[in-house]
Amino acid sequence: MNINEIREQLHLLIDEVDDIYVLNGLYRNLSAEKRHRQEYEREQAQKAQAARNNRSK
Repeated sequence: MNINEIREQLHLLIDEVDDIYVLNGLYRNLSAEKRHRQEYEREQAQKAQAARNNRSK
């Protein structure tokens, strides 16, 4: 391999690492959003259940 081929391979690897970094960031954000949504939905269900229990007393 000559220096130009090595440079080209290095740039390709850097691009792949950048893509992986971006995808990992997106995955972390989506996971956090999902976790927050599930917590919110669980809290809302608990509040609704508590309201139903209070009405039935």
